[in-house]
Amino acid sequence: MNNINYRDDQIPIIKYENGTMAVPAVPGAGKTFIVTNLVAKLLSEQKHRGGRILILTYMNSAVNNFKGRIKKILQENNINEENSYEVMTIHSLAVKIIKEKPEVVMLSDEFSIADDLQKSIILNECIKNFRFNGGERAFQWFLKEQKDGEWRDRMLDAWEGGFYDLVGNAIGELKYKEIYPSKLEEIISSDYKGILKIILPIYKEYDKKLKQQGLLDYDDILILAYRALTIDENLRAKLQNRYKYIFEDECQDSNEIQGKIIKLICKENNNLVRVGDINQSITGTFSSSDPKYFKEFIEESENCYRMDMSNRSSKDILDLANRLVKYVTEDFKQVECRNALEDMEIKTVPSGKGYKENPKPEAYSINTKKYRTWNDEIEKTIAYTKGIKKKYPDKSIGILVPRNDQITQIAKILSDNNMEFEELGPNSLNKRKILNKIAYIIDFILNCDNIEKLITVLDKVFIRSENEQGKKDFLEIVRKYTTEEILYNGENKDLIIDVESDVYKGFIVGIKAIRELLEHPTTKIDLLILAIGQKLNLEKEDKAIVDYVAFYIKYLSLENTYMTLGEVYEILSNTKNRVFNYIIDVVYEMNGYEPEPGSITICNYHKSKGLEWDCVFLLGLVEYNFPDNIEQKFQGERWYLKEKYKNPVAIIKSEIDFIVNGETKVNYMYQSKIELINEKIRLLYVGITRAKEMLILSCSMYNDEKDIGNKKKEQKISLYMTELEKHIAQKRN
Repeated sequence: MNNINYRDDQIPIIKYENGTMAVPAVPGAGKTFIVTNLVAKLLSEQKHRGGRILILTYMNSAVNNFKGRIKKILQENNINEENSYEVMTIHSLAVKIIKEKPEVVMLSDEFSIADDLQKSIILNECIKNFRFNGGERAFQWFLKEQKDGEWRDRMLDAWEGGFYDLVGNAIGELKYKEIYPSKLEEIISSDYKGILKIILPIYKEYDKKLKQQGLLDYDDILILAYRALTIDENLRAKLQNRYKYIFEDECQDSNEIQGKIIKLICKENNNLVRVGDINQSITGTFSSSDPKYFKEFIEESENCYRMDMSNRSSKDILDLANRLVKYVTEDFKQVECRNALEDMEIKTVPSGKGYKENPKPEAYSINTKKYRTWNDEIEKTIAYTKGIKKKYPDKSIGILVPRNDQITQIAKILSDNNMEFEELGPNSLNKRKILNKIAYIIDFILNCDNIEKLITVLDKVFIRSENEQGKKDFLEIVRKYTTEEILYNGENKDLIIDVESDVYKGFIVGIKAIRELLEHPTTKIDLLILAIGQKLNLEKEDKAIVDYVAFYIKYLSLENTYMTLGEVYEILSNTKNRVFNYIIDVVYEMNGYEPEPGSITICNYHKSKGLEWDCVFLLGLVEYNFPDNIEQKFQGERWYLKEKYKNPVAIIKSEIDFIVNGETKVNYMYQSKIELINEKIRLLYVGITRAKEMLILSCSMYNDEKDIGNKKKEQKISLYMTELEKHIAQKRN
């Protein structure tokens, strides 16, 4: 192995040879670096002989990252052990376990996995069918009474958006408790008043559709993999002998059954390394993950070495993150939340020892801003962004917001200011472009004698030119002709002088493609969509989106016997379509995202995890988004639902607990509030530690201009911002 200058906090870890080892690590500590180098070291020293090394993580992008890094280290050191290690997600491992002996869990060899996108498609259809077939009244029964039509529509939109997650999480909880549809149906009587009553018919249909198509979802494969390991001793022994070492990354995101699977596989050799950061556990309120499992492992492992040095951020930013930790763990009034963060101080990297060192800004570069309205907060943030871009053109900028709809608001203003940016969100304007392009083309196919529809397709899909005025002038000339004249004689018309221009070249490519698409049969619309995709010269991610769209349309066609092209256009045009939003979200995360120098990124706080920027804006630091005690209004409490049902997630957990134990052992309403406060604290910690050099925290007193002066509409500043502001003021003085 090439000589590497390891830091003091990394040396005990790289010396690991066997046994159980916990590695709690602060943000920017270099977790991937140390894991990949430790794996390569064990391979070079032949410690794995008689088995393999297994590296588990939770994202496909992380799998690719680990594979690439380990391969590079092995090649650089002439180590020929590429077949001696495996990198995969925990779900891929579960599939592998089941495929070893599917008969153990009553499966055939031909089972398939419904990935998150396919699950989204199927579950959304089950919800839609439930509402259409007599369930609409039950669906709307939970909503508050509202006479105002506009507010009623807003409430319905909000409930539709949250209902999918509610149903999905409920089904997962029921499966983990081994309560399948038939059992739930036995339990729920006709006079049952709980939320599970409306979950049941959706759960039944979802389970039926999966079975009809020979599909298992991710919850199924984890449950069945664990069951197979516990039932079959030979299978368990085979896996235990295969993997000499197991490494688990990001294990603060692990859940109970994942931990049980890993524990069973490593039982023979007992070589388990788990790496993570409790302070970055931010997925528990919408998944079954819980940082308590990593905490337990830290307590029981043979060795625990903390990576407490970080070179990502300046000392000032690390001091601010440390101040938040100290405040929460020592002074926080909601005592039950004092363990939200682990009391681990982030240290800077020593200077002059050859390590990558912390950024050293010329001046103190942390500030807080308070605005009158949310619109002021957005506009001033973008004004500051403009100023930073002008002064420091190579600095990357991250704008973090609490909600996805706020990403779209900021994106629109950035677009109006002609600023390039990247959105990380399910309804990204940039990433929806491929869906919009397909919709524009289908709209023209439906209205092929409409010159305006043709011009829209040429403008939005095929003609790419920096000469906007030239394109505009050219399309004005096109407007004088009929669609037939343009499509079948456009090359011969005197439309433009410069035939070598981007405008004219795009025009020629466009009319040729549209002619061919008009001749394509529309009886199988999924094939038409694939044909449209072939005409668009797409990047890898956009190709994947087209494939999933075609799959979705094919699925809908099978469900509804026959779909018209007009119906498909309406589906594609619907920006609220949850399936498409989810497709966009997942596909663009497959290969990961890394902010480039000079880039601007907008995302929610959750999406920022794992990323870093030179300058970070943290918006929306008000009490509602970052609560500090259980008496406050919570995002988890749905404002649009009746008082009794404001926290449906807690209600479902309570109902399932009663079904399993015959009593409700926990105050789930109270517990859910505590868990949400804890997660919001960690979310703010994640936001702060994304910044390398500059950090701006902001809030606004009112959501809207018309609310100014209305005490009921006034937003209170987050207590965390108030406390951090004191620290910032002291540092500035």
